[in-house]
Amino acid sequence: PPAVLEYEHFKKGEMGESRLEPKPILLYLPGFDGTLMAPFLQFPSLGEEFDVRGMTIDMDDRSTFLELKQLVLKYIFEECGFHREIYLMGESFGGILAMEVAITMGLTQQYKNVQLRGLILVNPATCYLRSNLYEIGQTIANFQARNHIISFAEYLYSLTTELVPLFLDEGKAIQQLMAIIASKGLPSVVNNSVREAYMGRVAFDLPNRLRFMPQVTLKWRLEQWLEYGCGVWGNTLTRVQAARDPNTKSGDNYLSVFLQQLKTLIVAGEIDSTLPSLDEARKLELEVFGSDNVRVHIVPGAGHASTCGGSLNLVQLLRDFFPGLPANAIFSGDTQQAPDEDIFGLVPRYDGASIGLSPLLYWSADNYRQWEE
Repeated sequence: PPAVLEYEHFKKGEMGESRLEPKPILLYLPGFDGTLMAPFLQFPSLGEEFDVRGMTIDMDDRSTFLELKQLVLKYIFEECGFHREIYLMGESFGGILAMEVAITMGLTQQYKNVQLRGLILVNPATCYLRSNLYEIGQTIANFQARNHIISFAEYLYSLTTELVPLFLDEGKAIQQLMAIIASKGLPSVVNNSVREAYMGRVAFDLPNRLRFMPQVTLKWRLEQWLEYGCGVWGNTLTRVQAARDPNTKSGDNYLSVFLQQLKTLIVAGEIDSTLPSLDEARKLELEVFGSDNVRVHIVPGAGHASTCGGSLNLVQLLRDFFPGLPANAIFSGDTQQAPDEDIFGLVPRYDGASIGLSPLLYWSADNYRQWEE
């Protein structure tokens, strides 16, 4: 991992007295694909401030929404039960899961020693039932032909021509890729050779990291994760709205106050075709969190899958919003350059070079360490 160099210096005592306490945990909960691919560019810079952890879910996993929630809560209790600070980050489906986990932690005595410092939601799928994914995905997931070969071929065709395009942007990610290949720019968080090598290694390994989602898996996750999770969230929202309605005496005041006090950053892609993320971000801001403790950030030109891509500097957003983060950018270089729209939201290369880092150096001793537990 790119943060290994920092960990090695920390273990040797070369970072001074500024980091005597362990970093807070940042726990990332993924979309319904169950992978860590969407935000992979952000992980190295996030490692400056956090002990970054991520949940992955195999394609054959048939856990229910409630089982996933309990697994996350169990993990948090084991890792943070003795006053360890934690930030929860949920993307898409993970946004529903993260909110329900946060609420349980905030309202349950068992987790009183866990210090939940903040919630980060990226295109949260609490709006799934109002989405293009709901309308198109259900049809694809439930299609059956009499012949299994025809059924599989139809599923594969619909997946690639109807469903996958929902997750893409309008070509900005491709434009960024071409600019990176031409050495015209890099994502702002790729600001040294270690991170450029990391980006290159992940690119080389994409065939192993991307997983085909079988139709039965798609059906299960749309129904048992997204649809069921939205039902759970709908009940939560009803309780919040009732508590804030001056004409009623019902609702859950503890829940309402907890959500207003929970510092929450909502990040949304400007042209998300999968979910109505812009509308949902504003709805959550006004109707759920409704206080100075929430902020919405829109990523220009980003689709659903590219919101945490090359145009976002997430660690800087977190530093600006969450108090107490010490901004330990000791090994990061400059991470505060503004995106340049002339190079599609990237920034000039950190080294000013006209040729990018050679792939021969991606696994060199200067740019790669194998982490040993």
